[in-house]
Amino acid sequence: MISRIYNLFFLLFFLLFSSSCFIDNTKFIGTVSKAYKPLPSFNLIDQNNNNMNDQSISADNLLIIFLYSDCKTECPAALNDLNSIKDIIDTNSDKLAVIVFSIDPNESIENVNAVLTKYKLNSSITYLNGSKDELKDIWQYFYVPVGRVETKQSDLNLILHSIPVYIISRDNEITLIYTEFNIDSIRTDLNNLLKLN
Repeated sequence: MISRIYNLFFLLFFLLFSSSCFIDNTKFIGTVSKAYKPLPSFNLIDQNNNNMNDQSISADNLLIIFLYSDCKTECPAALNDLNSIKDIIDTNSDKLAVIVFSIDPNESIENVNAVLTKYKLNSSITYLNGSKDELKDIWQYFYVPVGRVETKQSDLNLILHSIPVYIISRDNEITLIYTEFNIDSIRTDLNNLLKLN
């Protein structure tokens, strides 16, 4: 009899304790990936011409975006939106890293820095670039289709792409996916995740 009571008590304790360890996925706006998708391995160059790899990023929470500096369509709006959450990014720099993976292996560091300066994001984000083969692995890992458009204007660099966003929480092993760049949803989910750390 005593062993049954003990077993019942242990079971109740385990259920109460373990349920407090689980994260309520319903409080996120982004789609919670069924399988945790960690940051993949890479060796790329950042906007300061420093070699960076996946081990260089130590923050527990990662906001991952795909842009290019010559973009005249969606990218400027996304950069402007990133500037609107700069306070969250800078205040939580020990817990949050914003990583931009380029979709243009031919863009120059000078052009990248000019764009980051324009949006006051130089010190707030890590903008990574590399060869087409290196970047292609990243695009495929995150399901980002990229296609260069040939135009009659030789000075026009047009790349068709989507702007999915991923938030990866390493500690909580959560991957949130946004098929469209929606800064209000991203802001809400970042604030919720940062409260967990």
